[in-house]
Amino acid sequence: MKVTITLKDNSKIHVRFLQKIDEEKLFRYFTQLSIETKSRFGPHFFDKDTVKHICNEQGADTTRYIALDDKDDLIAYMLVKKGMNDEERHRLLQHNIAFDETLFCSFAPSVTDAWQSSGLGTAMYEAIENDIRSNTPFRFIILWGGVQATNDRAVRYYEKHAFKHAGAFWYDGKDNYDMIKSL
Repeated sequence: MKVTITLKDNSKIHVRFLQKIDEEKLFRYFTQLSIETKSRFGPHFFDKDTVKHICNEQGADTTRYIALDDKDDLIAYMLVKKGMNDEERHRLLQHNIAFDETLFCSFAPSVTDAWQSSGLGTAMYEAIENDIRSNTPFRFIILWGGVQATNDRAVRYYEKHAFKHAGAFWYDGKDNYDMIKSL
């Protein structure tokens, strides 16, 4: 996937898959995230070893998308994983939600602080959803690790994109929501 999206301020952003050559860009991206932004993203750590592993692991179960600005700086990083993790699977069963896991993918977005509220998250999500619809058998998206209940901006973002509340859970000392979208 390689697309150019235009934001509401007319800036052109390039969205593509993460590649091995992006290791330094991804590490720089992670170091620029605020403590709050890092605390809202849960799929992995932000250290150099994790970045090296991510860029060198081209596994079939997780697709990593990045957005680059006109200076070729990485400004957003979003993951789509085939299926769901054990915690999500267990919670869906607790919420009495029946599912065929082969039709699910997990989604985890992050946008650098300077680009939050710019429309980048929405434009990039729409490009990713189009890619999912066109190239995968997935018919449902679940939030990878849920969303923190106190993260009002993120909850509104997901609701705007037709994610539905599937249940609440307590994790890491915080209230969280599982949210699912039907494609």
